[in-house]
Amino acid sequence: MPKKQVIQLPADVWRTLRHEWLWVYRGPVPQWETWSAEIPVPAGVFFVERGEVRIRADGQETLVSRGQAFFSSPSLRRHWFAANTRLLSVGFRSQWPDGTSLFRNALNFAANAPALRKATQRLFASIHGSRKVVTYRQAITAAMYSPAEWAAHEAAFAAWLVAWMETLEQLGVQPRPQVRASRSRLDQLVAWLQALPLDQTSPSLPPDFPIGSRRAEQLMQQQLGIGMRQFMERRRLDVARERIVADQATLKEIAFALGFRHASHFTAWFRRHTGASPSEYRLGGAGQGA
Repeated sequence: MPKKQVIQLPADVWRTLRHEWLWVYRGPVPQWETWSAEIPVPAGVFFVERGEVRIRADGQETLVSRGQAFFSSPSLRRHWFAANTRLLSVGFRSQWPDGTSLFRNALNFAANAPALRKATQRLFASIHGSRKVVTYRQAITAAMYSPAEWAAHEAAFAAWLVAWMETLEQLGVQPRPQVRASRSRLDQLVAWLQALPLDQTSPSLPPDFPIGSRRAEQLMQQQLGIGMRQFMERRRLDVARERIVADQATLKEIAFALGFRHASHFTAWFRRHTGASPSEYRLGGAGQGA
């Protein structure tokens, strides 16, 4: 089979990518033999070092056996771990200015990736030193760095990203870039909405935006199928899901950060959208960092 031509873009386009390194951990999963809630996950990869994992995403179920890697799209998914499962995992965000992911929905598959596994082991050693086991919770706990330590941290993840990209190229998976030099009105509007504080429930237009609110709503509906208020509601829900399962903050703190004056209103809103209360969702989403 002929190899796909690798996408090449000007450096000015690649420079617009924003990377956020979330974790690298190696250790046992916190619970097993039960399906998680439907939880948001970022882009990344995990290797099954012991046990096995089942993933439900994109309307299909994938079995990830010992020794295999699972490449994650930033999306909602559920997972199930066999007893005593142990993972080596990296999570990160890589996004264009409008908030879309570099690979969007091109991932969510299992494969053998021995070279990437070695690169991930090197990354773990670079970030965590001589430690043999670091849990997901430990890996996402905020740490203090000197300027030189932070630079080394960023360089280690950047070197790992090269191996990740090369592996995906070998597997025939291509990124989905923004190829326009200047952003369209929709891109500008989406980027603006992505940057608005989450407690702002009535979204506004960017300053000096060339079209009015009615036309902006039509543009959103035509291109995305949702309006500005629905876009912000979906964004708040995505952040709520993520913070509930990954954040150490109390549910009341999360509610206030998302613009709810009363925790009970947050609970009712979250249950209406997900079918579960925030506390039920937090319990069902334990171990989300696979």
